[in-house]
Amino acid sequence: MEYDNINEIFSYEMFDRQMNTFLKMWRVMIDGWDDYGPQELTFDILSLSAKASRLCLMADEDMARQLADLKNSRKIQNINYAATIAKMMNDDIKPIMERAIGSMRSTHRLESHRWPVKSAGITKLLPMFDQVNQGEPMFNDISIAVALVEELLKSKIKPAKFVGMVPEEKMWHLMQLFVRTAYLMFHFQRAENHCGIQLTDEEAGRILEASLQRYADSPEGREELDTYFATLKYDNDCNELSVDQLREARRLLRNDVPKPLRLIFLNYCNNLNAMAQALVARGDIDSADDFNALISTETKWQIIEQEIYAIEHPETIVTPIQNTVFRKALNGRPVDMLRLKECIGKMARAITRKNHWFALWCVLRHHNLIADESHEHFAQQMMSPEWFGDMSADKRFTGDTLREYVGYFTLIDYAAWDNAAFLQFRSNYHKTKWGDKLCNTLLRKCFEMESLYDKGLTNTVSI
Repeated sequence: MEYDNINEIFSYEMFDRQMNTFLKMWRVMIDGWDDYGPQELTFDILSLSAKASRLCLMADEDMARQLADLKNSRKIQNINYAATIAKMMNDDIKPIMERAIGSMRSTHRLESHRWPVKSAGITKLLPMFDQVNQGEPMFNDISIAVALVEELLKSKIKPAKFVGMVPEEKMWHLMQLFVRTAYLMFHFQRAENHCGIQLTDEEAGRILEASLQRYADSPEGREELDTYFATLKYDNDCNELSVDQLREARRLLRNDVPKPLRLIFLNYCNNLNAMAQALVARGDIDSADDFNALISTETKWQIIEQEIYAIEHPETIVTPIQNTVFRKALNGRPVDMLRLKECIGKMARAITRKNHWFALWCVLRHHNLIADESHEHFAQQMMSPEWFGDMSADKRFTGDTLREYVGYFTLIDYAAWDNAAFLQFRSNYHKTKWGDKLCNTLLRKCFEMESLYDKGLTNTVSI
């Protein structure tokens, strides 16, 4: 299973539909197990296993999103899916696996019946409907079309024959289905444990800040923000706004927040940590549109605050250095690139091997400083003369150095890495180059980098 473009096609509507269909298909197979013939059982096992494979892929994306976005904390869904699959595993799936294994040992087959594989030709079946309809043709046009197609197949195309499958191979596919279903149960239990816990103020604020940054970086968000600020300038006779005018525009933003979330915005618009905790305490948000409106309004509030701060504190504007990788603003303030470079320099002193750069990258991403997640671009900037190009050869790295860890370590924020989940991921996706201790080794290095990180760079503005 590959991860190419999964984030572009993933949606929770599709994920929930696929999960519900998967559970219904399992129920059909469970209820009909005693009546299966060889070919029917083969097709149903392969179909279910293919769907389970796709759902495992979607589950990894689900976990990454739940860990990275307050809006996607699906506590109720996690609990319901975990309980449903666990009950089905204990009551139905495990007994079927035991019966299948016992049947293989005793009869060398899985199914209960050796139904002959026959196919009733539809050109013979369709006329039979006419008898039910008192001799009137029910499907005359369809019958003619079917007859023409069958003649075409006989003369030009050799129809495919559905070959049988030896019992051992069928048993292997059934075991794959069982393991993938168990992985889904494990996923929802893990999501329930990790994503349902009480977040610290700093963690909640960081996740909310990431939501603001994603909105500002998205094409729709950029267009909405550009339109909003262009309108402010247009209404001011195409002149830049003064500090007083910016403050008035900021005050009017309260009207853009939906009523269910307006009190949270009014109380905590200048404190993302407190706003995030208030959202967590409130629980489920009735509408995604309400949450998106809050994110949009808070982003505008932060940008206006940033502009006011820049006007009133011109000494904060520094001479920029080359930067294509890091965010230019965080928490309503411009990022001081020289200070950021100094901070990364302190962290880089802990690098003794070139792959330690990946731990440094993970910590910077954890604090929402990475705007361009291209490993190649990050390596090019860090190894440029203006940044850290003078490092010794054994500590110099490329994008390939970081790409060695694509998968588990890039899907999930380093603060949520778990060695058991890592080992399961490694087994599922055949990451044979990853050693047993890799997760713990990288995590220790990330903690070391975190201790050297200057938290003043990303502290939330509080006025």
